[in-house]
Amino acid sequence: MIDAQGRIQAVLEQLVSEGREVGLQVAAYLDGELVVDAWAGAADRATGHDVDGDSLFPLHSCGKGVTATAIHLLADRGLFEYDMPVATVWPEFACHGKQRVTLRQVLNHSAGVPHLPADTTPGDLCDWDRMCAVITESAPLWEAGTRVGYHALTYGYILGEAVRRADGRTVDQVVRDEITGPLGIADSPIYGIAESMAPRVAVVVDDAPENPTCPELRRRWPR
Repeated sequence: MIDAQGRIQAVLEQLVSEGREVGLQVAAYLDGELVVDAWAGAADRATGHDVDGDSLFPLHSCGKGVTATAIHLLADRGLFEYDMPVATVWPEFACHGKQRVTLRQVLNHSAGVPHLPADTTPGDLCDWDRMCAVITESAPLWEAGTRVGYHALTYGYILGEAVRRADGRTVDQVVRDEITGPLGIADSPIYGIAESMAPRVAVVVDDAPENPTCPELRRRWPR
């Protein structure tokens, strides 16, 4: 039998020792069973805190799939219809020509609202009500459904606010109640941390070495 845990652990430790990674985790499941749970390196080099099995790493676009899953669960229960305008549950969203934007179009990135003001700050992104107000006041860049453009930063707010308006729970609570809780991992994938969880968060650094086969890689996709 292949020693997946040992082999993965060795790879992680090599990546850290060679300076190619600062700290990282890998978990893998097979037929519902956790078969690899490995980590190595530092979660915070300034404090010397090492990565462990409870470390939380900031994630970005992979959260869209979890958000979409929450939408699908609620749609399956009849709370949503995919071709329902978002404004049906969030009337203010209809401003500036967005009255016909449907839930399906948000899910497939054709809603025409992928943008935020250029002066948006990280602090703004942490203010849910402010971001929803900004999106409400945004005019679409194209007619919904006529083209696709990645809604990198607006996707979660639009779908999450639709969930909150229709269901009464935040998308984080829906994910906990309906997905991660039943799976027994409610304190691992988290949409926004509680203050008590802050010590578990790994510090993201942007000092990846140049890729010898693709010098542009670091500039395009910093860690």
